[in-house]
Amino acid sequence: LHQNLSDLDSKIQEKAMKVDMDICRRIDITARLCDVAQQRNCEDMINIFQVRSGQSSKDGDELSMSESEGGGARDEESCSTSASQLNEQMQKMLNQLRESEFEDDCDSLAWEETEETLLLWEDFPGCSLGVETQGELQEESIEKVIKDTESLFKSREKEYQDTIDQIELELATAKSDMNRHLHEYMEMCSMKRGLDVQMETCRRLITQSGDRKKPPLPAECESVDSCCGTNAAVPPVTWRKP
Repeated sequence: LHQNLSDLDSKIQEKAMKVDMDICRRIDITARLCDVAQQRNCEDMINIFQVRSGQSSKDGDELSMSESEGGGARDEESCSTSASQLNEQMQKMLNQLRESEFEDDCDSLAWEETEETLLLWEDFPGCSLGVETQGELQEESIEKVIKDTESLFKSREKEYQDTIDQIELELATAKSDMNRHLHEYMEMCSMKRGLDVQMETCRRLITQSGDRKKPPLPAECESVDSCCGTNAAVPPVTWRKP
């Protein structure tokens, strides 16, 4: 029984170790998904900034071509100044985006955009259709990965629950077996005590009956013994010649 309990305990420890390893693996996968989402969001922001800078450069070129030759120097200086300011502003926003920390919850698979990213998306409503399509495809792929991961976790959770139910059933069976063995042991102990009492009683009866059955000494033997004792006490008489 002790060996069975030790085997059951070792099985429980192995199952618990496997559950801990799978939970750590799940946290790893969730963290990687969050990292992938953050990386793709940063790539989308960089693409939007590049598109915006390309549009601003094209507008600057068209404006410079349409201006007259007399005021070309001032207009070029103002355009270069505005372009440099725009580039500086975009660089600041890009650095702010790269330095910003996205909040992620490793205990769940849900991922939400922060307020900073929402404001950045609203700042560029006129982004190109290709970038939007690429972003939608990336979101769909991320959602698909998240759904697959959730289904995998649900199946793992079901397996863990089945294993826990089986372990609980084995524990209940072992407990009932222990109670049954304990009851049988108590019955055997009571039977042994009864047998010990009966054996002691029989031993006393045999001893008493043996004392009673000892034969008494006969009367003739007692008289002979008494005469022998008297003769031994009287000294012998010596005979003398007259």
